[in-house]
Amino acid sequence: MNHISPIWIFLFISIVGLHSNHAQTLKRKGLLGIMMQTLNDSIVTQNNLKVSSGVYISTVMPNSTFSNLGVKQGNVLTKLNGRSVNTIQEVLGITGQLHEGDIIEVEYYSGNKRQNKSTSLLGRPIETFENANVSYDEVVYEGNVLRSILVTPKHKTKPPVIYFLQGYTCGSVETVSNDNPMKKLMLDWVNAGFAIYRIEKPGVGDSKSEKDCSQISFEEEFKAFKEGYNDLLKKSAIDTDNIFMFGHSMGGVIAPLLNHIKLPQGVITYGTVGKNWYDYMIDLYTIQPKHFGVTDAQIKEDNKINLKFNDDLLVRKLSGKEMSEKKEYASQFNLEDFKRGQYIGRDFKFWQGLVDVDIPQAWSRTKTNVLAMHGEFDIQAINEKGAQKIADLVNKNGGKGTFVLIENADHGFINFNSMQHNVETLARGNMGLYARDNYNTEIAKETIDWIKRNLKS
Repeated sequence: MNHISPIWIFLFISIVGLHSNHAQTLKRKGLLGIMMQTLNDSIVTQNNLKVSSGVYISTVMPNSTFSNLGVKQGNVLTKLNGRSVNTIQEVLGITGQLHEGDIIEVEYYSGNKRQNKSTSLLGRPIETFENANVSYDEVVYEGNVLRSILVTPKHKTKPPVIYFLQGYTCGSVETVSNDNPMKKLMLDWVNAGFAIYRIEKPGVGDSKSEKDCSQISFEEEFKAFKEGYNDLLKKSAIDTDNIFMFGHSMGGVIAPLLNHIKLPQGVITYGTVGKNWYDYMIDLYTIQPKHFGVTDAQIKEDNKINLKFNDDLLVRKLSGKEMSEKKEYASQFNLEDFKRGQYIGRDFKFWQGLVDVDIPQAWSRTKTNVLAMHGEFDIQAINEKGAQKIADLVNKNGGKGTFVLIENADHGFINFNSMQHNVETLARGNMGLYARDNYNTEIAKETIDWIKRNLKS
């Protein structure tokens, strides 16, 4: 069974629909309609589960494929189309190849009772905003056809636009539920008069690619965001002189790398890092565990393995096969993932390409307006030093950087009373349910006010 992962994945298989001004070549992907967490000891204990492996279902949306199957919040998914699933990434790897109308078979546990059911996969509903139009399009390059989404406020001509750059996971950037904190953030932006542009990663959502997202390198992922930016610059419906990038988590690493195409009017980051990835991983192993009550002595003991792994992966750049043969890693890592060349849902090539990026240098070259934000209770971003460093680097090199601490906020735009409150909610496995009613409104307020102050007239 998995223990608490050093990088928490708050993943939402979000499903929305198609609305476009021209003929589409992409088939619509299906709707699972769930929020989930990889099962770990804490979730098993907190929820008194009888199953020790699988994926914990924290939310089931009404009128979705999984609600039709009878799956309920608190159930544990163990098989999907005949294949065992133990992680969110394994679920995504299977569902990423399915389209509307395909048959889906599941095995899941409700309490200690095993259920086996099947149904036709529902298609994604249309993403809607009361005060905006949603246009779905395609970005075609080098064997990829990626889904792009442009949301434009109604009754506003050529609005400023926010290019939303998502984090490292291979989940869809579409938003299905109005209860989703990301959807609420975008709704606030739209109501403030801003357009929003997004692009799916290769193999994610409706996108059609030769490789699944979990198989691509960092360079291939960056290429997708670059092609998205080129596409955005061609949009006649928005003001291309007032483009603001919003880099969430890993998206904050991508943002400064796009500046050579066209310097945006501003860049906003939330929950990202200001140091190079190797150094961030050291923090991940030495600082983050303290939030979960791990003692200094245990951290020191664990890091005899963790820090060696960090060097093997990021410095020596060993292959997954080579890493899987190192039996000392079995106590801390999943060697079966290593055999497939995978680490926390991404290919070894992704992490080994990322470590070559000089993140501080990229920010030093960002000579524009930058708002670097950190959520007070953000476990993934470790602490506010990363955002502070970004603002400092920008200011020292000809840009205009501002650091803002968002009180009570976590990594996923959710409001908490304390870091411990965040940890306990993660451990209980009900983050999705909690998130519905606890969106942190200060993130929108800060970004909207800052963008308005920095608009190019």
